[in-house]
Amino acid sequence: MKADVAVIGAGYTGLSAAYHIKRLLAEREVIVLEAEGAGYGASGRNGGMALNQPSMDYMSMVRPETHRLTYDATAQCIREISELMKTNGCGSFIRPSGSLLVNKAEKGAEKSKEYAGKTSSMGVPIEYWDRERVADEIGTKVYAGGLHDPNAAELEPMKMVQALKRAAENAGVVIYENSPVLRVDEGKPIRLLVRGADGGLRTVTAGAVVLGTDAYSSKLGFFKSRLPVLHTEIAATKVLDKDALSDIGWASRIPFHDDHMYLYHLGTTDDNRIIIGAGNAEYFFNDSLTYKKDLNKRRKALHRELVRIYPELKGVELEHIWTGALTYSFNMAQSVGVTGKNKNIYYGIGYSGHGVTLSFLFGKVIADIHAGEDDKWKRMPFYQNDLPPYTPPEPLRYIAVKSYMGYMRILDMMKGD
Repeated sequence: MKADVAVIGAGYTGLSAAYHIKRLLAEREVIVLEAEGAGYGASGRNGGMALNQPSMDYMSMVRPETHRLTYDATAQCIREISELMKTNGCGSFIRPSGSLLVNKAEKGAEKSKEYAGKTSSMGVPIEYWDRERVADEIGTKVYAGGLHDPNAAELEPMKMVQALKRAAENAGVVIYENSPVLRVDEGKPIRLLVRGADGGLRTVTAGAVVLGTDAYSSKLGFFKSRLPVLHTEIAATKVLDKDALSDIGWASRIPFHDDHMYLYHLGTTDDNRIIIGAGNAEYFFNDSLTYKKDLNKRRKALHRELVRIYPELKGVELEHIWTGALTYSFNMAQSVGVTGKNKNIYYGIGYSGHGVTLSFLFGKVIADIHAGEDDKWKRMPFYQNDLPPYTPPEPLRYIAVKSYMGYMRILDMMKGD
């Protein structure tokens, strides 16, 4: 099989790149090769919060020279995601409710108030809420304050996958599911060894390849020892009574997360469940993609946090729990660009928890780079950004990653509750 562009991975990055390349260059033959089903990885397993800004700049003035630029770019992407979901029959599964970063301690609230003051002069519409306003909006008094972003959204992750898949196919992209890529041989063209859905081996040649593989990238030989693969857990309650959210004071349904490195995030679903996730991350030897911990222990930990926030939900069980793998950038920097000996391998990686919006955006950027129309992105901090330095091989890598994660826990303890 031959193609102009072969996209590996039918998650947000891959589907967005395929869709936007085909829209820009309709004559190009674009195919997507997915090892399982569309959305099998983190794209179908996330908490559904479409946030603004790259993770390094989220509610933080790290790069003031580009802060407004990156905010506007991500806010525009959320509007485009919403329109794309509406156009493709999934509009009811995205809610433009905004999002809330909540502070667990007073010193965090002071920093939030300071940040909101800086952004107001830049025209970024982030608003500081004190303890009382946070309690009025989400029904709990356990937080000292928070930052509200009115341009964020909450969505059903798999519905975004379905909308992107339909949009890509309608644009002329051909998607092959249950077709894992086993090997990538660089060159002009690039050769891919693929196991088809029927079990047979095939060779696919393509002028360009897009890596929409994130946590799976190192298994194909890319970004190995640069971005560790972490696993997080998410759980969902049973379907609640229609008035349950109003009864606990969360009628606004604004999704929120706290300000720790090992943060907890909470949201709701279309069928009236509460989603709670994270508060933890796991690294397994050699970037293993297999989760190896006891999920029942994590279910109990997530339930304790849910009850700490909403004591009224003590008797509400967490009916489902699942995990997802993602790459984490220790310098909190994402990167999108082109690499390889022949500069024909495109990638977007290192989302560090901000993948819902950034992966869609990076698909756009990849398309523009491929079409030679990328000048507008060159000022952005994520454009061809340097990834973190190499970490040592195993077992030293395991020790280094676990030590860093322990350090992050210490920092969270110093922040206080």
